[in-house]
Amino acid sequence: MKQFRIGFFAAILAALALSSCQEDLQNVGWDVDVLAPVLRTRLDMSNLVADSLLSADADGALRLRIEAPLIDLPLDSILKIPDTTIKKIISVPNPLVGIEPGFTFPGGLTDETTYNLGDLALKKVVLRTGKLKLKVKSLVKTEVDFQYFIPLARKDGGSFETSGTVPAAVGTDTAFASYQYDLSGYEIDLRGLAGTGFNTLTTVFTIKTSETGTTVTVAAGPFFILEYGFADILPNYGTGYFGQQSTTVDEDATEIDILNRITDGQMILDSVKIGLRMTNGAGADARFRLSRLRSINSRLNSTIDLSHSLIGTDVLLGRAQDPTGNAADVIATEAFYYLDNGNSNVKQFIENLPDKLGFLFDFDLNPLGNVSSGNDFFYYDRPFQALMDIDIPLRASLTDLTLVDTIEWNLGGNSVVESVNSGSFTLIAVNNFPLEAMVELILMDSLYNPLDTLVPPSNVAAATVNAQNRVTAPRETRLYIPVPNKTSNVLPNTKFVRFRVRFNTVSHPDLIQFYQENTIDLKLIGNFNINFGGSMF
Repeated sequence: MKQFRIGFFAAILAALALSSCQEDLQNVGWDVDVLAPVLRTRLDMSNLVADSLLSADADGALRLRIEAPLIDLPLDSILKIPDTTIKKIISVPNPLVGIEPGFTFPGGLTDETTYNLGDLALKKVVLRTGKLKLKVKSLVKTEVDFQYFIPLARKDGGSFETSGTVPAAVGTDTAFASYQYDLSGYEIDLRGLAGTGFNTLTTVFTIKTSETGTTVTVAAGPFFILEYGFADILPNYGTGYFGQQSTTVDEDATEIDILNRITDGQMILDSVKIGLRMTNGAGADARFRLSRLRSINSRLNSTIDLSHSLIGTDVLLGRAQDPTGNAADVIATEAFYYLDNGNSNVKQFIENLPDKLGFLFDFDLNPLGNVSSGNDFFYYDRPFQALMDIDIPLRASLTDLTLVDTIEWNLGGNSVVESVNSGSFTLIAVNNFPLEAMVELILMDSLYNPLDTLVPPSNVAAATVNAQNRVTAPRETRLYIPVPNKTSNVLPNTKFVRFRVRFNTVSHPDLIQFYQENTIDLKLIGNFNINFGGSMF
């Protein structure tokens, strides 16, 4: 689509400006007759669909090719690791008297915590995101230094460790300090120190009185409390046994750009082909059942459900393979279904001109149980997916199919137009479509509110075609459009002009094949008598 705007008062204003030095012209109004090009535009099939979706065969025949993601189900939506907080209390059975600065409390705290994750038994995870929230409390009346380790959490060749200082407690009040750490990128072994467990996190915590502190006495009983929690855990990779997980997605929808730019009219297609590919990128068996796939046209509030043998059928997808330990090299398992006019209602499904696809499906992980002996795996970047590859030859019949383009327009340029006394438009159309066209001009204000509509007295003639209805030569049509008084009154306030071009194939017994050369060029010329106010100079 190409648009041009030509300021058609430039020559007149330049001539009048030569007299602007005369003070007695400052407040004079001017009636000016003007004949000049006003607007130009080119419309083609890209006004119906995005350029990126259109392709042409070797002979120039257009087709619409779309790869549309239907379902994207990362396993982290099923294998959820909840936020957790662990509280550990350190006590002494007898008072510790005369503890000097730098005293290390005996034993420390080595802890192995096994988390209850339901059927999920993880041996290792690499975190995409995650936070460690650490809170320490002390009843010791001197500063206490601590060190906290997760020895089996490694990143860049080292284990996670941190340290800090808790202020001295005053009186019976508890001193505390809080910390938060980013765990993104850490690889965490969850098998414990023995290497045989699962869901088990090993931590080590040591405390000592500060080297710069004072000599104190610690009473018998609890004197130090450690709270550590994990939040916003999202694995980038995980291995173990993922359990038998099930999920149902009901009344979900995804937006789709097929022919939803068609806001007026109908296109009856010759054929539609859809390849539906389901991909399992996880190292765990999966069972998928699509209960409904719905074409949704929000503009017309119309829906059509897909009819095909796939609907309601269980599809078993075996586990993917991970030959190198790299997400990019995972060998996914796929199932492919082919839909066309003969085995489904896919043509009517697409002719509904959907802007959304609604679906209802069930997904079961490991429906056959722990057949991998605890060696399931997943990568965040290799989810379960369902993709649609849509192929639509642009061979169709049309009923009032409308191409639309809206162009900015300012009658006076930088000058003030007080009124349009009289005038007319001439529309010059060069049609390279094999169909005649009806054109409407909608005049709009700065907020795109319609002010008036002009309709030429006749249609734009179709291009010259051969026996196969392919254009051999474009055809020019000139249409005179008188401007009535009510239109003249709104022209000074017109800021946009919307071209609406309607095509019909009712007079053609055969479907029309559209080609990449099919365009229509429109040029609008104005012939006006205009009154400019004195403020134009």
